[in-house]
Amino acid sequence: MLPAFGNLIYLVFSRISYKYWGVIVIAISIYLVSFYGGNVSPILSANIFRFDSFSIPISLKTDHSPAAKNITDADLLEIEGLVNTPQGTLTFSKKLTVFSTSYDKNCHGCNSTTATGMKTGYGVVAVDPQVIALGTKLYIPGYGVAVAGDTGGNIKGNKIDLGFDDVKNGWWSSRFVEIYILK
Repeated sequence: MLPAFGNLIYLVFSRISYKYWGVIVIAISIYLVSFYGGNVSPILSANIFRFDSFSIPISLKTDHSPAAKNITDADLLEIEGLVNTPQGTLTFSKKLTVFSTSYDKNCHGCNSTTATGMKTGYGVVAVDPQVIALGTKLYIPGYGVAVAGDTGGNIKGNKIDLGFDDVKNGWWSSRFVEIYILK
C-alpha cells in the first residue's frame, strides 16, 4: 500500500509546472501564517520568522580592493578632467607638478608691468613659455585662478612665480604644487 501511495503523490505533483510551485508555496505560507497567527510552534517561530538574521551570501557581496578604498571624490573628478575650486568646478586639460615661489613689483629685477603688458600683482604668474604658453589660465590650489602673464629670469622648466600686490602681505611659501592648466 505504501509504494502505491508514493506513486500517487509522484503522479499528482510531477504534473505541476515549476513556475507554479512558487505560487503554491507562497499560498500555503500565507494560509499557515493567517490560520495559526501567533500560535506557531517554537521551532517554526525560531526558524521561519527570523528574516532579520538574513544576509546576502558572501559570494554576492562587493569586495573593494585596498586601492579602491583610497579613491576620493577629487580623484574621480580629475579622471573626468574636472577640479573643484572655491569658484566652482573647472575643466582642465593638463595637470603639472611645479616648484612655485612668489614675487611682486618690488623684487630685484621686477617692475610694475609684466612681459605681456599686464599689471604685476595678484592673479598674474610668471612661467617658462616653453612649458606653459603666455596667456594660459591656471588654477593653483591654495592660490586661486591665475593667468600666465609674465616670464622671469630664474623661471625655467617646471617653475612658476606667483604674483602678489605685496609679498610682505602674501601667504605663499616656496614649495612644490600641482597646478591645473584650464581649458
